Amino acid sequence: MSGPKTYSVGADEPDELVEGDESDASGLDPESDEGSEIEVPFDPMKIDIIVKAMTIGSLETRLENEELDLTPDFQRQANVWNYKRKSRLIESIFLRIPLPSFYFSEDSEGTYSVVDGLQRLCAIFHFMKPRALAAATGVKLAPLELQDLQYLKELNGKTFDELDRKFQRRISELEITANVIRANTPPAVKFNVFARLNQGGMPLNAQEIRNAIFPGVWRKKIKALAESEAFRKATDGKVRTERQQDVELVLRFIALWQLGAPFQRPANQTLDEFLNAVVEEQLSQWSDGMWQDAGNAFIHSIEATRSVFGKHAFRKSVPGQRRRPINRGLFESQLVVCGILSPENLQKVQLRRDLVEMKFAEALDSDGDFIQSLLYATGSATASNIRIKTLAVIMNEVINAELSEA
Repeated sequence: MSGPKTYSVGADEPDELVEGDESDASGLDPESDEGSEIEVPFDPMKIDIIVKAMTIGSLETRLENEELDLTPDFQRQANVWNYKRKSRLIESIFLRIPLPSFYFSEDSEGTYSVVDGLQRLCAIFHFMKPRALAAATGVKLAPLELQDLQYLKELNGKTFDELDRKFQRRISELEITANVIRANTPPAVKFNVFARLNQGGMPLNAQEIRNAIFPGVWRKKIKALAESEAFRKATDGKVRTERQQDVELVLRFIALWQLGAPFQRPANQTLDEFLNAVVEEQLSQWSDGMWQDAGNAFIHSIEATRSVFGKHAFRKSVPGQRRRPINRGLFESQLVVCGILSPENLQKVQLRRDLVEMKFAEALDSDGDFIQSLLYATGSATASNIRIKTLAVIMNEVINAELSEA
């Protein structure tokens, strides 16, 4: 098949779309159901959260004995407040102004991970125990000298060690309200509780919560794949990393890949239920050899997909059109479909890329089910299954067309 390519779908502009013009803050194609409430059914009777009073001194002891995790995988960067903001918090403590409640997640060893209140604790520990905070966060810190205080101006410039004992006691003996999510709380319950606790400001997203409640080697393995050169090249480095959007993309592929062909997800299962189940029941049991296989499959699938779709891989566009942002659904479905092609069939598809482009453009333009699967409830099992089936049919048609002309 030869000749100029003219397709009706999308804006027919040859220049690349500047990623961000249509993508959301993550660098990805926006999805209609993104940002909706995280809904994972659970038995409310299994919620096990205790509320207890704790002193800052007791938390300090936990920090020095590595029993207080200030850098869990789900938290954003620790210790980001400037000196003025930290100093004002310390001043509030001196003035006996109560602090808001803190939330912790307990693991099986009794270690606490900070769910809410991380920056407040970092400010306090930077003042009280800068060396312990530095050891816990891996950041070099000079002692905090108070500055820009509003009422206790005579304390400006002082470190903790330079304070009168009465002020030191006000910090170490300060009682805070600690809400502790107990270790025996089931993961599905923790997942929902985390979502509900993080309703203010910038709530944790599903992947950040998933990292919090499912510890294990899988987090480092998935992150390593997200940091691989192959992934960065395939996505042009456009996928944001601050909220773990890149990690979730990789996890979505791995979760589908481990199902095996034809990669059909169980019906009536949300994306979060699917990913949580795979992490808890499958990935947590994988050996190094299984991770090696998964990593090889991921890199091979990326290379195979790019060899077929070129610069428009994972995008709702084809050559001759404006290049669209990366679509999450296409990322996972194109990878699993192209990744299992035999070397012979992959070569045939590569030689008929123009036919692939034509059929893909037709699907984007006129296949109602396929269009819906890329726009609405995109994380559902139904949408995922439709995308994979449609792309598999396209590849088979291209392969058979090549065979018939041989």
